[in-house]
Amino acid sequence: MDPRSTGAATLLAALNASCEDFQRYGQQIAATHGPMHWELIGRIGPGEAPFALVGVVLRYDRTTVDLGVDLWVREGRFEVSGYGTIDGRRLLVDLPDVLTDDLDMAVRVLREYTARLCSYRNVLDEVA
Repeated sequence: MDPRSTGAATLLAALNASCEDFQRYGQQIAATHGPMHWELIGRIGPGEAPFALVGVVLRYDRTTVDLGVDLWVREGRFEVSGYGTIDGRRLLVDLPDVLTDDLDMAVRVLREYTARLCSYRNVLDEVA
């Protein structure tokens, strides 16, 4: 495999692992909070600044919590950010944007932000 192919495979594997983590997280939260709906987010978008978004949406009672990590490619560099919102308006968490041209660092930040967001075990108790 050439270096570009290896880099693409590394990035796709990291995005897939984050999706799996958010899926487990959604299942665990649903198991502990009775009647609720959760949905995995996984999107890839084209354009001048291609991006990938992975995360989870939790809907409980009248409250919606979105947790996710974005990875953008802008001018040949990676930009990784993490967020959590409540009902699309209030910020639960806003992780700092990381801008790097190092693929390994972008993958590390993606995985770290996924782990941090999936560590909110009582998220619905805190916001509902």
